[in-house]
Amino acid sequence: MTADRRYGTRGWQRLKEIYPARTRPNEMLGVYAEHATVVEAENVFSGIPKPERVQEWVEQSPESFKFDVVAFGGLTLYQRRPGADPRRKKSWTEIAVEPPSILFEDLRESLEPLRAAGRLGVVILQFPPWFEAGSAGLEYLGRVREELPKLPLAAEFRHPTWQVPVNQESTLETLIELEIGTVVADFPSESDDWYPPFDMTTVDDLVVVRLHGQNADGWARTLQSPAEPVAHTYRDADLAPWVGRVRSLSQEAAEVHVLLGTAPPDAALASAKALAEAVEAADEAEARWGYVP
Repeated sequence: MTADRRYGTRGWQRLKEIYPARTRPNEMLGVYAEHATVVEAENVFSGIPKPERVQEWVEQSPESFKFDVVAFGGLTLYQRRPGADPRRKKSWTEIAVEPPSILFEDLRESLEPLRAAGRLGVVILQFPPWFEAGSAGLEYLGRVREELPKLPLAAEFRHPTWQVPVNQESTLETLIELEIGTVVADFPSESDDWYPPFDMTTVDDLVVVRLHGQNADGWARTLQSPAEPVAHTYRDADLAPWVGRVRSLSQEAAEVHVLLGTAPPDAALASAKALAEAVEAADEAEARWGYVP
């Protein structure tokens, strides 16, 4: 099985170089879709849009185009209790405010135009660095699936306990049972919370590769400003290890979505295109020679 691979960036509004002069806001998605086949709708993380706004996204982009939506941060435990300081290494149950069910209902209604049109790739559950593994965390994953029963989901964990050997089996078993996909993420290896990314899938439909860059100082600031992209430009040498990863994941899922989430966004788009070309070149080399030189 070779997956349908899609490459895109974090949002489309901040790009500059691809848009002709006097491009209207309602024309931007159509122009962006000439350069990429998927986009990370990261603006939902900061606030759940009305369904009418999301319907506009459907109408402003081609039928083959897809959206990967970052779930509202309140649903993934980014809202902290007053005075809670995650740097003190407390449990997430002491730091985060669990959301009411009405917010999950709002997200379902918001994304219904994408789902109905077949344009929703996946809902990315970006969990904060204070959301650690354990029975309470596994229970919350179950709640999220119950609240969002018909939506495709993929989890990105930023606390290393989910991926350490002692917990990895239970993490993967839970994701498989709940039909929640994995996000294979790249973030700075110099970070205190870094752990090698999952290189495996838990659902057959889709796996997400999300590249956040290798700027350790910038990544540290995401603790307070998680909606801001980190400044980093992927060079060919940075992308080289991801060529094999993308190709390997393509054997395990029907679709692979690769999302470049760094700043500046025009450089991120260029890196997405470069990675797509490198993966395609590796495919062609293997088809011709039986191996990748």
